[in-house]
Amino acid sequence: MKFRTGFIGFMGLLGLVTAAMSLLSPTTAVNEDNLGVTALSNLRAYAGAGLVMALFALYSLSRKHLQDIALTMLIISLTGWDIGQIISYVADGKPDSFTTGSIVVQALLIPVAWKALKSK
Repeated sequence: MKFRTGFIGFMGLLGLVTAAMSLLSPTTAVNEDNLGVTALSNLRAYAGAGLVMALFALYSLSRKHLQDIALTMLIISLTGWDIGQIISYVADGKPDSFTTGSIVVQALLIPVAWKALKSK
């Protein structure tokens, strides 16, 4: 197995699990019980987008010409989430340790995704 396809597969499966958890139980996914209908709707909308991206990543494993697109979407998504979380960290204060950890993990995954994109 190539590094590229292994990384896409891993991230696709991880995205699938994360999206499913967020779609089924967004309050558990964000560790917050007092969310209003608008917040729940937005969380499920983001989870739905994540589900589609994860399914596309997994589909790209059988269509090599789509792998660059899947990896580019992953890089954009990871970068966007990190930027948003860092801005929230500065504007709203320090989040819980899970969110802080996810900022670090996502930041570390960006160059790995870039390496996968550049490998053929």
